[in-house]
Amino acid sequence: SYTSSPIYSIQRNPTHTKFFLTIGDWTARIWAEDIKTPIITSKYHSSYLTSGCWSPTRPGVFFVTRMDGVVDVWDYFFRQNEVAYTHKIGDVALSSIAVHPGGKLIAVGDVSGTVSLLEVCDSLAIPQPNEKGAISAMFERETKREKNLEARAREVKRAKALEEERKKKEASEKKDGQTDEKMEELLKKIDADFLALLNEGKDNSGNVDGMKS
Repeated sequence: SYTSSPIYSIQRNPTHTKFFLTIGDWTARIWAEDIKTPIITSKYHSSYLTSGCWSPTRPGVFFVTRMDGVVDVWDYFFRQNEVAYTHKIGDVALSSIAVHPGGKLIAVGDVSGTVSLLEVCDSLAIPQPNEKGAISAMFERETKREKNLEARAREVKRAKALEEERKKKEASEKKDGQTDEKMEELLKKIDADFLALLNEGKDNSGNVDGMKS
C-alpha cells in the first residue's frame, strides 16, 4: 500500500490528462493511469495534508492544504524537492482548495466554514516557456522508470519463486533417495533373513536325516 490514510483529493492534470494527483497522509503523489505505483511522491510535509489541486494554467504547479492552516505551492517545472511557496492562513485546519480558471485566484476553506481568497504572483499563474513539453517529458520519464522498477520487482519475485520450487524439489528428491536407501536396506535384510531361514532349514533337515540313518 502506498498510503496509510484515506485519499482526500484526486484530480487529473488539466494539460496532461493521463496523469493525476492524489493527496493523502503527509504526501502528494502523482500517478500515471497505466501503472499501479506513483511515479512521483513529494517529500513528507511537516503536517497532515487535507486537500489539493492542480493549477489550471501551469501544468507543473499544484497546491496542497494542511492540517496546520498552511497552503503549500509546488512548482515541478523549477524543482521537485522543495515547496515553491508557503502561506499560513490561520491556526484552523484547512479542508479544501480550488483555483480560478485564470490561475491567479485561490479559494481555501477551513474546518470552521471560513473561506479565504488568495492571489498568487504571476510566475505561479502564467505558463512558462517550454513548460508543457518539459513537464510531459518529466512525467513520461518517471513513468518509464517506475515501469522498469515494477518489471524488475516481478523478475525478482519470479526468481525467488523458482528458487523456492527448486529447493522443494531437491528436498523431495533427497527424501525419496533416503526412502530408496531405506527400502534397499530393508530388502537386503529380508533377503539375509530368508537365506538364514533356508540355511537353518537345511541344517535341521540334515539333522533329521542323520537321525534316521
